[in-house]
Amino acid sequence: MSTSVQDLGRQWANPGDILSILLLIGSDIVQAAITQLVGYRLRIPGTKTHISIAPVAFSFGWATYSFTNLLAAVGSMKLIPETDCSSIVVNCSNGFVRHNRSWVLGRLLRDHEIHHPVDPRPISEGGRAESIRIDIFHLKPASTPHCDFVWWLGWATLFIQLIIVMLPGILYDDWTILVVALAGITLVAITCSLPQWIEEKWGTPCFSNHDKVKCLTRGNGHLHIMAFISSYGSWDLERLATHMPVPRTETRWISLILSILWVCLLISISGLKQHTWFLIATGGLGMLQNVLAAGISRHPAASNFHLTRFSQAPTIIGRRECYKDDPSSDVNLEEDIQGLSAVRSWVSESADRLDCRSPTGNREQAPMPSWVSSMAEEDGAPEWLATLKPAPTEKAKDAESKSAPFSLSTWNPFMPHKSRQDKIIYASGVQGALVELEKWVPKAGLSMLPIFFPGGGLQYHDDDIRGNKFKKFWKRAYHTRTIRTKAEEKRRCEERETSVLLDV
Repeated sequence: MSTSVQDLGRQWANPGDILSILLLIGSDIVQAAITQLVGYRLRIPGTKTHISIAPVAFSFGWATYSFTNLLAAVGSMKLIPETDCSSIVVNCSNGFVRHNRSWVLGRLLRDHEIHHPVDPRPISEGGRAESIRIDIFHLKPASTPHCDFVWWLGWATLFIQLIIVMLPGILYDDWTILVVALAGITLVAITCSLPQWIEEKWGTPCFSNHDKVKCLTRGNGHLHIMAFISSYGSWDLERLATHMPVPRTETRWISLILSILWVCLLISISGLKQHTWFLIATGGLGMLQNVLAAGISRHPAASNFHLTRFSQAPTIIGRRECYKDDPSSDVNLEEDIQGLSAVRSWVSESADRLDCRSPTGNREQAPMPSWVSSMAEEDGAPEWLATLKPAPTEKAKDAESKSAPFSLSTWNPFMPHKSRQDKIIYASGVQGALVELEKWVPKAGLSMLPIFFPGGGLQYHDDDIRGNKFKKFWKRAYHTRTIRTKAEEKRRCEERETSVLLDV
């Protein structure tokens, strides 16, 4: 018994054997952490060469990950894991649906769902009876990822790790732990600096060259839709969703060399007999940082998605409630089209005026119909196109927080984001929410209609729609989609010239 107790005491005093085992735990976490943090590049002074830096801490799991990475390099030649949030991207111009394979797009939707929860519980059970939430954004040109809390926490973790591994040398004049840790940190830095990480994460090139509207959602039965109005130089979400990068030949050989070096480091660590607790503390701290980086939600700007809210209708929420249906689904399409004659004249005045990059100083323009911007019936909007008014259900606690723009500095990764209640439009159910989306963003509602009410294509199917009230709207929306789309594109063009968008 005494021998066993002594062995147990020695093991807890210097647990050297367990270190080599711990380094084999959590390779998938390491891969996700790199994917989340990679993307920032520094230019080497005096050259045009940029290197990728990612503050991923040295932790348990790196040895196993090196072989997982080698397997991928030899086989599929992919470093980035498959997206962990299944979703689709819908082109609102033609209704084409693409299944998303992009990690960053999947995480963008997942993080949005976390910070904007939908409560589908019935009101009788204390819920809000919400059936869908639609958020509309302007997608600004891509630039560089913003440094957020998770990014700086990675550097802080590395700094603390260096302090920990220096303690044996300072206290006991044993610098072996520091040398081993520095070797591991160096291998981590080399792995994260591979150029293929960035090429797989965002793809090159995947930029939009004109105004497009795309929707990102999990599909029928789910509760969120993100609608993006792109601009020149912003991400082309369709291409990003299906992008297949060209593998780099050098990645395979670098991965092989790194795997060999990790094995050498693993052998060296297994031979340590003194002061191993310092290395365990370093690896444990690194593991916590890896878990946090791999799983925590991040602001879209940290993933190089720079968004501004659609000021007229940033959020539309459908709620399960009764509505009064119309007795018939018949509509007078000629009359509805004639009701848009002023808009048609304004849009067709000159085709080149849809180009937002063309100079506007000396050209004469016909005035925009006032209702195109407000979509209000009192401003002259056709009755069937008049939008619902925002109906707040709760008041902000103070005016300052209510009016402050939602920015990276106010982003809390651990708490849901409180939406501006005075800008939420509430509609009747999923179909009512899609109706409001179609009014504000032409073709977007039509594109999402067959997703949530399957029928196929950017078209109207009378048999797929329930309720005469909705049948009448979708008939009109389908037959006037072209002129309404052109009008909205021109309105956005003029808005960009005269106003400042609200940052997310």
